[in-house]
Amino acid sequence: MPAPHPAAVTPQKGLSIYRRLLRECSYLPPAVRPTIQSLIQTRFHQHRKQDPRAKAHWARAQGVLRTLSAANNGNRKCMEGLISKAFGRSGTRRRQLMSEFVVPQGVQDSKALEALTNETPIVTTGGSSSTMTADGPKEKKPTGNPKNRFFLKWDQPKLLRLLSSQRQRQNEARSTSHLLGPAIKTTKPSVDVPKENIWGDAPAECVVNAKKARWWRRSADKMQPPLGKGEWELLGRLSRGAQESGEWQVPSRRTRVGAATTAEQRSETQAAAAAALMRYASHTAAAVERNQGAKRVARSGRSDAGPYGKSHSGNGLSPRWFRRAYNRTWMLTPKMEQDPRTLQYKFTFGDLPSMRDPTPQQRSIFDGVDVNGQPLRKPST
Repeated sequence: MPAPHPAAVTPQKGLSIYRRLLRECSYLPPAVRPTIQSLIQTRFHQHRKQDPRAKAHWARAQGVLRTLSAANNGNRKCMEGLISKAFGRSGTRRRQLMSEFVVPQGVQDSKALEALTNETPIVTTGGSSSTMTADGPKEKKPTGNPKNRFFLKWDQPKLLRLLSSQRQRQNEARSTSHLLGPAIKTTKPSVDVPKENIWGDAPAECVVNAKKARWWRRSADKMQPPLGKGEWELLGRLSRGAQESGEWQVPSRRTRVGAATTAEQRSETQAAAAAALMRYASHTAAAVERNQGAKRVARSGRSDAGPYGKSHSGNGLSPRWFRRAYNRTWMLTPKMEQDPRTLQYKFTFGDLPSMRDPTPQQRSIFDGVDVNGQPLRKPST
């Protein structure tokens, strides 16, 4: 596990902050490290030569460095956020998985394939494309805002199947439904589409697309894109304790090069105490203690000496906490399988946490009563 008292994170300039970020990434769990490290390297390489927003990017790098340092030193919220990003439940990787998941993977049945092969695209004299069918040329111009037609390019049956699986999973696990993401109320894209307008006619196509687009945007935020079978099974093994030994074990923090000796540390501590007294003499207590709050101390990598410091930083994370964190992520993560005969998709989510068997002391509470809680009658003699 990482050392309990690392050096405080100080502002860095140039490539030094890049080295600090890669160093902190080397202390992350091996299952989390590749995704986070690759994202950092990609961002830096994209803006290595020309960066018109260098100041904003350096400020963001400082925040990422504080987050990594806090996660490596026991901040549960930061580490859980990194686990979520590494397995595609949030952040950049989730957007990448969703962009690949919504793309159609071909026709669903033989009828759709036959209809697709019978259509022949032609070009009219005005340059607009149309479709030649058995009834002759047919041209249809879309109406309404083009931004509301994005879902027409998606594989809607597959996405609706995923939403239905998530909704069924939430209904099955009502006791832990708060851990399974936002509640999915309906799987009908046309639930908000009115049956008729104020004149009693069918709603216009632009209105239908706008209502459906709004529903798809809300539903897309609730979808959990599936992972590959190998990565999904790895997440399941981690939830059962695979990170406690072997290649998935959390690395220990290495000794810093040029670390100060005990005498030098004592002198530095005395100098820091003297400087703190001088700051109290020349500034208000609020200004001096602005960076001493529990949240800022936890995210800076320092140790909190207050009465609630143990719950924020300086103690690392136990294997039991990692098992639970991975299990919460596994519950949100599906894997996708397709039946080769019916071409139907099936989504399987991670196992829910099982309840432990009661101890003998807990069973003794129910001694002398039946399954309905009524006292047992003594047999008559």
